Amino acid sequence: MNYHIAYGTEDFLESLLEKYKNEEGNFYLLEGPEDSILIHRTTGESLFESGHSYEAIEESGGFDGANFVVFNNIPVSSEGRPVFEDRFKQRAGLVENEPGCAGIIIMRPKDTETYIVSSMWHEEKDFEAWKESSSYEKAHKDRGTREGLPQTIFTGKPYIKSFHVQQIVEK
Repeated sequence: MNYHIAYGTEDFLESLLEKYKNEEGNFYLLEGPEDSILIHRTTGESLFESGHSYEAIEESGGFDGANFVVFNNIPVSSEGRPVFEDRFKQRAGLVENEPGCAGIIIMRPKDTETYIVSSMWHEEKDFEAWKESSSYEKAHKDRGTREGLPQTIFTGKPYIKSFHVQQIVEK
């Protein structure tokens, strides 16, 4: 499955949504504290003139019932991709089984080096509760240690962006 993401003001993205709402695939309009995004989930190519495209390498659950979405943006070198992807395929966290989690998508970048690990939550408080749980601690226990991913595979510092779901158009 492909995920194409356009960035801009909420008004601009609403105009894109209106323009493309009859096209194949699902659309998700998300608003964050700093910016808004429009996601097009499809088997096809991007409809957007700019933005980024990703391929889902793992998907469990989804946007249904989600009101809060977290993007963990992780820049990975081309040489580090196999190691990074293998680690996530064997991940211990299984966040999708946590209370309030609607789903998780691990997105491989097609036109950038930054992976997105997206988790969808029923409410923001569910995400905050997970961050305080033993499950979160277990999922992140090897970070920064010899058992964790080698730091040489990263081309920059990971960063988090969060969004509230504004509109969903699914077909």
